[in-house]
Amino acid sequence: MPGGVCQILDYEVELMADYVSEMVTRIVLPHMPVNQSFRKFCSQILTSTRLPSTTILLGMNYLAKRVNMMAAAGQTTHTEGQIWRMLTISLLLGSKFLDDNTFQNKSWSEVSGIPVHELNSLEYEWLGAINWCLYVNLDESKDYNAWLKNWKEWLGNKKRAQAQANRERLAALASPVEPEVARPRNSPTYATWHQQQIAEYERLSSMKHAHAPQPPAYRREQPTWSYNSWHTAPLTPPDSGYGTPDDWNPSISAAGYV
Repeated sequence: MPGGVCQILDYEVELMADYVSEMVTRIVLPHMPVNQSFRKFCSQILTSTRLPSTTILLGMNYLAKRVNMMAAAGQTTHTEGQIWRMLTISLLLGSKFLDDNTFQNKSWSEVSGIPVHELNSLEYEWLGAINWCLYVNLDESKDYNAWLKNWKEWLGNKKRAQAQANRERLAALASPVEPEVARPRNSPTYATWHQQQIAEYERLSSMKHAHAPQPPAYRREQPTWSYNSWHTAPLTPPDSGYGTPDDWNPSISAAGYV
C-alpha cells in the first residue's frame, strides 16, 4: 500500500499546496477565501513531509468525512485556527494508515508548529469519533476515487490555464505594441482633405509674400504647419498586460466525497 516519504514526488509541491489549501478551505470554511498564510502552511507541510499524493488525498477524504460528522452533530462553525489543525491531523492519520514507519507526533509538531500534547489530544478525539476505524480500500472506495478524479481534473485545468497565460505573455513579448504617434481622431478621408488644405494655404501664403514688399530690418517667419499639430490626440502607452484565466471551480462538493 503506497505511503511513507517519497524521494521523488508524484506532484509539484506548489500546485499541490494550491489544491490542498483551496479544497480544505472549501470544506471547513466554505464562505471564506483561501488565506495566503494557510496556503504557505500547506506548502511547508508538504515540503517537510514529502508525502505521496495517495496519502494527501486520503487525508482529504478523512477531513471531509470528519467535517460532515461534525455538521451532523450540530457543529457547523469553525475558526481559521481549526483549519490548520484539522489539516495536520488528517494528513497525520493518512500517513499512519498507509505507512508503518511514519512520522511520530513529535515530528508532526516540529513541521506544523502545533504542540505535541495538542496533536495527541486532537488525534485521540478524531479517532474516537470514527470508532478508531481508518481503513479505506483505495481501489474500491468511491470516496477516495472521487478525490483522485477531482485532483486530476483540477491539475489538468490548472496546467492548461498556466499554459494559456504563458502563451499570451510570450506573444506580448514577441510582438510589442508600438506607441501611436499623436494624430487627429478623424476619418482617413478627412485627414487627406485636411492635409490638402494645409498645403494649399502654404502655397498661397508663399505667393503672397513673394510679391509683397518686406521691410529690410524685419523678416516675418512663416509659421510651420504640420499634420501632427492639428487636433492632436493624447499619447497612450501600449497595453503590456495579458489576460488571466478565471479560476477553475470544481463541481465536486465536500458532501460528494463522503
